[in-house]
Amino acid sequence: MLQVYSTELRAKTTFTPRLPGSVFMYVCGPTVYDSCHIGHARPAVVFDTARRYLEYSGYAVTFVSNITDIDDKIINRANELGISCAQLTSRYQDEYEADMTALGVRAPTIRPKATEHIREMIDLISELEKKGVAYVTPRGVWFDVSKFPAYGKLSGRTADDENTEHRVEQDGEKRNPQDFALWKFAKPGEPEWASPWGAGRPGWHIECSAMSGKYCDFQLDIHGGGADLCFPHHENELAQSEACTGRKFVKYWLHNGFITVPKDDSGDQKMGKSKGNAFWLREAFKLAPPAALRLWILGTHYRMPLLYKPELLDAAKNGLDRIYACVEALARVAAAGEISAETASHAKEADDAFRTAMDDDFNSPQALASVYDLVGVANNTIAKQAAPADCFALLQTLNAHLGVLGLPLSRPQAGSAKTDGLVKLLIELRGLARADKNFALSDKIRDGLTAQGITLNDRGGETTWTVS
Repeated sequence: MLQVYSTELRAKTTFTPRLPGSVFMYVCGPTVYDSCHIGHARPAVVFDTARRYLEYSGYAVTFVSNITDIDDKIINRANELGISCAQLTSRYQDEYEADMTALGVRAPTIRPKATEHIREMIDLISELEKKGVAYVTPRGVWFDVSKFPAYGKLSGRTADDENTEHRVEQDGEKRNPQDFALWKFAKPGEPEWASPWGAGRPGWHIECSAMSGKYCDFQLDIHGGGADLCFPHHENELAQSEACTGRKFVKYWLHNGFITVPKDDSGDQKMGKSKGNAFWLREAFKLAPPAALRLWILGTHYRMPLLYKPELLDAAKNGLDRIYACVEALARVAAAGEISAETASHAKEADDAFRTAMDDDFNSPQALASVYDLVGVANNTIAKQAAPADCFALLQTLNAHLGVLGLPLSRPQAGSAKTDGLVKLLIELRGLARADKNFALSDKIRDGLTAQGITLNDRGGETTWTVS
């Protein structure tokens, strides 16, 4: 029986969805103003794996993950580059989705964009105003946390905690320091939308409530995201959603730990763009295949800090090679048929061990250990020249577990010399299009290659590519 660690309860609890057989899951997506670093890859891989296991366990999963395409960072970056916010976010959303495809992350059931749900956000803010928990100042509309006594129940924190690193918006006319923006009045040159309070744009937190409300009726079984989102984003999301509906918003809050990088003898530090130590995802793709990067992420329990060092990617590559060597050896001799009692027992034991691991709060390191144990059993079976049907049964079990973990069922194959030459030519033409600011043509070339399983990696003025 699946047990999950609930951030709100601060304990493991038995997973029981609201509707038998169905799971409604929402995971905060990226703010698309720049390329992804490997810290963005972790929640995507973690919650994709959780989704896969829920489906493997027989649940029908509705998986919603948003795109934030209006935000201060987006506006500032678009102004720096001299392009519109829409051009900027379209470019980086496409890049994000290509990176996730390379990592084996499946597209969500619904991927809503903030700018396409302004109406829902305005309706939600209007309802909060009617209930007396929202008020207007010259800068915008704010949520009054004093009207929601349970504020802080998720994170155990408030916005005025000492030494907080998290952003709290300042406004001299706010009623409470913890109050957060629901709607920001427009500044000159910024994107804006009409609203009952005046032209402006939504605050960051309101979008996730509005979109989960639209697609999941404000009743989520699982809400996931990085630990950095627990406060203030998820705390604020919870407050405005429950203040609006009067119902419990999320049954199980799940948060993945940070990726850390070596600092010094005193310990490790969090990776992030703001800290200047982010390692770009497409740089990581140059060091290891995307599947190895995924294996490295799953090698640490999702709630624990994940240390990044290049040598750890090397270890993941070696582990991946061991798995694929076994898969390929099994495939060479496998054939359907009646299997031996011994092999049937081995296959069942392997699946039981895998399920036991994943039932323990999606314990992917232990699940991987069971995969390596199965590889050992399979290699012994091959060495004993067992019947093809026995190899086929073990291959099926191994493939099922790789599928849950989101790992490819076979080694990615490199292209031919002719294909390599064509790809290089297309990359050169794309570079010329970008130099001419013909982003439509540039994006078309990139998207066409992505559709063929070829992911372009732009960093430091250089473009490389990988086959997924």
